[in-house]
Amino acid sequence: MRPVQTIDAATLHEWLESDEAVLIDVREPHEYARAHIPGAVLKPLSRLAGETLPEARDRKVVVCCASGARSLIAADRILADRYGGVFNLEGGLGGWHRAGYQIKNGA
Repeated sequence: MRPVQTIDAATLHEWLESDEAVLIDVREPHEYARAHIPGAVLKPLSRLAGETLPEARDRKVVVCCASGARSLIAADRILADRYGGVFNLEGGLGGWHRAGYQIKNGA
């Protein structure tokens, strides 16, 4: 298994803009509905076991949650076995917002 790397919000923004990555949000649906990073695909950690990510294609996989803790678990335990480029967003949604990037509010 490859170790999970951590990336910052600026790197994720660059990758999303150039379509180099797919962003997986591992929070629960009610959390995602309140606020999420535009373009994030919801795959709750509680239901992620053994799931494939057809939307990943040949792109990097970046995992996020509210603070970076659950996403690290998801990336390390579940996703790193299946995908070569798995990254955890440092600071999660909060880190993204603190860096000044857009958050989509509401469902």
